Amino acid sequence: PTGLLQIGGVVFTAGSLTTWVVGGRPATASSGNDTAPVAGSVYFGELFMPCSYTLTGVGYLIGSVGGTDKAIVALYNASGTVLATSDLAGTTVGTAATMQEVPFTAPYAALGPALYYVSVSFNGTTCRFRAGTGLGSRAGSAAGVFGTLAAIAPPTATANYPYGYVY
Repeated sequence: PTGLLQIGGVVFTAGSLTTWVVGGRPATASSGNDTAPVAGSVYFGELFMPCSYTLTGVGYLIGSVGGTDKAIVALYNASGTVLATSDLAGTTVGTAATMQEVPFTAPYAALGPALYYVSVSFNGTTCRFRAGTGLGSRAGSAAGVFGTLAAIAPPTATANYPYGYVY
């Protein structure tokens, strides 16, 4: 698209900042792995914020099945502490093979440059999300209970990360 500049995992557009999980944006809606979630598990990836910016939510790529389960998104600091979440009752997963933006309950003023983590979790196992690896991305997952987000242990190894971004 016109007016788009991407440097590594950071995408700049006119009047806004969209920062992708380290590894960058998917090339297509079918990039990476079509991943079935474990209900309540939190799937997270490393995010580098190059500058301070007020964030309003997380977008993620829905896999081959949407419209069934509910999703929660969250932002964590470099130590794994929860900083912002969407509604803990969840948002119904949208249409398959599309990006879904889920807002935080309140905007969060992220300070940069700094390392953060973003996550997505689901209440069921029917929907799918897309995940991949790239650029040495550190990512992970943690068992949990849907509607309750605990701190995460920052990953030390590369792994599949949910294709996602903050906005």
